Amino acid sequence: MAIDEEYVQDYQSKKKKPPSEDEKRRKKIVPGSLMKAVVRPGGGESGPTEGDQVIYHCTIRTVDGVTVESTRSELGGKGIPTRHVLGKSKIILGLLEGIPTMLKGEVAVFKMKPEMHYSEEDCPVSVSDSFPKDVELHFEIELIEFSKVKERSFFLCNYSFPALLCLIFCTG
Repeated sequence: MAIDEEYVQDYQSKKKKPPSEDEKRRKKIVPGSLMKAVVRPGGGESGPTEGDQVIYHCTIRTVDGVTVESTRSELGGKGIPTRHVLGKSKIILGLLEGIPTMLKGEVAVFKMKPEMHYSEEDCPVSVSDSFPKDVELHFEIELIEFSKVKERSFFLCNYSFPALLCLIFCTG
């Protein structure tokens, strides 16, 4: 039985997903708006990819070296690293692009034009009005850890199926 070529092409064209919000954001990147300098090399074969949870310290400085914000306690932060899931969490464009280029343990400084951080059109992350979002900033990132995120299902819990039905229909 021969396969109809038009049917296959039609099916494949319908199968393509529309671009994600992150893909749309990436198309707006202007060359030279994000630069990376490695301060300390990391280890391993590859960096994080979409769907990975990344854990990192972040220090944001002006081009004059003034610390604007940091996760590090010695620089005024809480001392708690930031956690994001690449492709799922709200994150600035410069880090969405930059973090996947890093290896575990690496420290890098990303020089970002305003459109790569909080002045990006439709930026999903908000900052206070006093934050210097309209200037070039340097983001020092230490990639502490990254790992695959396990998908969680409603039915993968400690309840049996009959107990779940009772929870759903017997409460309320």
